Amino acid sequence: MKKQIRLNLIFHTSGRHDAGWKTFEDPTGLVDDIDHQIAYAKLAEEAKFDAIFLPDTPAALGKSFLRKPRRGLDPVVTLAAIAMHTKHLGLISTAQSLQGHPYLVARAMATLHHVSKGRAGWNIVTSQDDYMLDALGLSADAKLDREERYAKASEFVEIVTGLWDSLPKSAIVADKENDVYIDPALTHPIDYQGKYFKSKGVLQLTGRYEGERPLMFQAGISPESRKFGSKYADVLFTSQPNLDKDRAFYAEVKGYAEGYGRNPDHLLVCPGLYAVVAESDAKARALKAEIDEMMDLNFLIVQLAGQVGLPIEELDPNKPLPVELFDKIPTDDSVIQYRRDDIGGVAQANGFTVKQLVHHNLTRGQRTIFGTPEQIADIIEDWSDTNVGDGFNVNAHVQPLGVERFKDVITELQNRGRYRKEYSHASFRENYGLPASPKV
Repeated sequence: MKKQIRLNLIFHTSGRHDAGWKTFEDPTGLVDDIDHQIAYAKLAEEAKFDAIFLPDTPAALGKSFLRKPRRGLDPVVTLAAIAMHTKHLGLISTAQSLQGHPYLVARAMATLHHVSKGRAGWNIVTSQDDYMLDALGLSADAKLDREERYAKASEFVEIVTGLWDSLPKSAIVADKENDVYIDPALTHPIDYQGKYFKSKGVLQLTGRYEGERPLMFQAGISPESRKFGSKYADVLFTSQPNLDKDRAFYAEVKGYAEGYGRNPDHLLVCPGLYAVVAESDAKARALKAEIDEMMDLNFLIVQLAGQVGLPIEELDPNKPLPVELFDKIPTDDSVIQYRRDDIGGVAQANGFTVKQLVHHNLTRGQRTIFGTPEQIADIIEDWSDTNVGDGFNVNAHVQPLGVERFKDVITELQNRGRYRKEYSHASFRENYGLPASPKV
């Protein structure tokens, strides 16, 4: 049997492109219209995507929210509603692992898992966005360095998974004669006393559905995040600047997983993919270019200046990015340095002008491909076979058009024997081809 490819849909309310909302006749409901979200999810299931993934940051209204819609609905509640209208689609919700208490996440994810009948996934994030800290009443002093962030996140995950296993189904004996519903002798209470979190007791509901825990996902590029994800996650999301770095990431995290005593084949790697599908490569590029022109060019250039740490007056939209200024204007900011290497490399490799570069950057690091369904399928097959990824997180440039057209790519992969034609199992884990959860 040919290697099966996994495909998740990144669930952007109007598509990945920042101007996608401008293609809607009435975009005012994109933030809070649950019917819109449900219709989008049903379209994803019709296309046979493995899962939908809801990015989320619990934050105060930031500047970016003023220029484009972001789904404002709580992701777990949204996915619970979607679960009522879908049968097979995996439902991946983002939840913080630094703020709040792990008990609340354990309960929320277990609830979604039961409501969806075994289709929940938890995307573990360690972000420290300023707007999020403001919304939660935390000062900038609350920010942790990378090492501490992942130490704290590790405690969070240990508590969540411990709670999921604390009330096995077998403990619910429902003994009417002896007036015992739950036998405490069959439970596995936790008593976690960590540096950052403490938790004691048994979760109020079983954390597993028919023996399976929710799937765990994690994204990141730092060395700490790679090790963290390789230890805990079932699936790693990634976004690398080029294919060589994708393959290096793939080999590195698989090696880490093996070092943690895991079968590396049981850790899936799914890079981001921004696919524009049309009747030809030229028409696909023209489709994106048309939407690119809906953006405020000056705003994009201001953003670029901040990303690479250069004065805006040095960025002429019709000239190349002045990478020679990186040495003349040094930075000790590791994020800016990473972006200089990433964005500067892309600019030079493609010969982009600043205008072309900012339009390219609208995909925010996702690997961008254009073409017919057959051409896109060729690329996905090649990348899967050369260890770029075990699957991909698909970004539709606009929706619903992007998803409707990507459905033809999935059909092509099905015809080649690289993607299942039907959902073959009831649970998300089984459809993903992952082994059963460890027994309690």
